[in-house]
Amino acid sequence: MKVALAVVAVFGAGTIPVTTLPRPPFPGPVASAEEASRLVVVSSRQVSPSLGRETSPCALAGLPETMRGLPLQRTLCPGGRRFALYGKDGASSRILLGGDTYAYDFQRYVWPTRIRRGEREFVYEEIVWAREANGVLYVANAHLTYATSSYGQNAYITAIDPATGRRLWRSNALVSNAQTFVVTPRYLVTGYGFTAEPDWLYLLDRKTGRIVERLALPSAPERITRRGGQLMVRTYDHVLTVRLRNF
Repeated sequence: MKVALAVVAVFGAGTIPVTTLPRPPFPGPVASAEEASRLVVVSSRQVSPSLGRETSPCALAGLPETMRGLPLQRTLCPGGRRFALYGKDGASSRILLGGDTYAYDFQRYVWPTRIRRGEREFVYEEIVWAREANGVLYVANAHLTYATSSYGQNAYITAIDPATGRRLWRSNALVSNAQTFVVTPRYLVTGYGFTAEPDWLYLLDRKTGRIVERLALPSAPERITRRGGQLMVRTYDHVLTVRLRNF
């Protein structure tokens, strides 16, 4: 379902409009999903646990130091496109600047509709990763604590039309809190996991956000990259090579 725009404010000299996106739905996780047939594990080896949350930084030159009073926190360069993230600190990025083309404020995305008492400070759903492909912007928002803290309303992918600023779809919850996700011609490949929670690699339909299938992982996924028809999946303590059929 497409949703109309909310507030638009002008940034700086007026060259980059900052659009505050409307409040999105917060659907829960799917009860079950088709087990993997398109996703096939080729190899898996155990490695030392990773240290901290990795990023894929790119040049800061030419970027505004602040946006709507929020400082620049980090940059992303997926697929050769530069995104800049702004927030009050490194765990609360909420504004996404896409080159010199658009800027979106996700302030209405960051608080789930239900929060367990005493856990509000932990459930801020920051921007984690973004990709633009074939005229569609895909953005992952997630918090850094157990899903129960937000009653399962965490770790979403949202598809946005940058030409109009309209939301095209939003995925079910608990599909994407890995540091990256991958875009193929037909799918998004995302990952979710957290400590004692189940760890999965997900295949989402790019047109609808529907979960096509999932693959169980040995630990929480951290980074997903693609090399041709294969995926490299770095989890907390494993590296897997996964073949993607009919990508």
